[in-house]
Amino acid sequence: RVFQALDPLVNYSAAIHEQKASNQVSLFGEAGDDLPEPRMMPCDDWEAAERLTEEFKAVGFYLSGHPLDDYMGALNRKYMGKAVKFLTLDDLTKEVSERGAMNACIAGVVAGKQERKSARGNRFAFAQLSDPTGGYEVTIFSDTLEKCRDHLEVGAKVVVTVEATMEADQLKLLARSVAPIELAVADVSNMGLRVFIDAPGAIAAVADVLEGARTAAKAAGRGPVQLCLMDPSLPGEVEVDLGMEFPVTPQIKGAIRSLEGVMEVEEI
Repeated sequence: RVFQALDPLVNYSAAIHEQKASNQVSLFGEAGDDLPEPRMMPCDDWEAAERLTEEFKAVGFYLSGHPLDDYMGALNRKYMGKAVKFLTLDDLTKEVSERGAMNACIAGVVAGKQERKSARGNRFAFAQLSDPTGGYEVTIFSDTLEKCRDHLEVGAKVVVTVEATMEADQLKLLARSVAPIELAVADVSNMGLRVFIDAPGAIAAVADVLEGARTAAKAAGRGPVQLCLMDPSLPGEVEVDLGMEFPVTPQIKGAIRSLEGVMEVEEI
């Protein structure tokens, strides 16, 4: 609501300061007291992804979560049992510290990129990314950079295959490949969702999201959806199986999780 009302709020502030600067006192009180306060109109809350984007734009980091939160379950399933592990930054740092150099996959949201030219004239880059456990930097040599440059725009969600080493207690990451995260999870086995609700009005909102997903995400993998209802009028938690499968993607999970009255969304 504050964000939507920024223009009238700024104008109101400017008008008050202008009156005070003019040293004119209103007949009804101090300068500025007679100016009508701007109204902040009701509006829909931001979805999770939009809220996180605005947080990052405002303060340079994420406050209420991370854009990759809804992708971590799918990525863990994608790389389960494979030779190259999928790890968070924290887990990768720990494993390299204990076991030495290794190859791994790590997800990230691109925060920045700087390209350089080597003495031999080859292009290379340093890219800054973050996952839910922290921020990190990867070095990208020319052959990899040529293939992945388009995936490294600020705000892009990617999966990076890296060679990880530890130098003077500092984690060093050399990128071997970079792929959009949507491509990485496109063939992941279906999952279901359990939605925890503590407000009756949220049930209709969840239904709207699921109905919209049936139209907008026809090609997505489908899975069961269960509602876990929590209210003082109920005899404890009540689970309701919706009895059919719906398209389930990280984006749909995030859209449901951002609804008012939804406490949490778990994968099943």
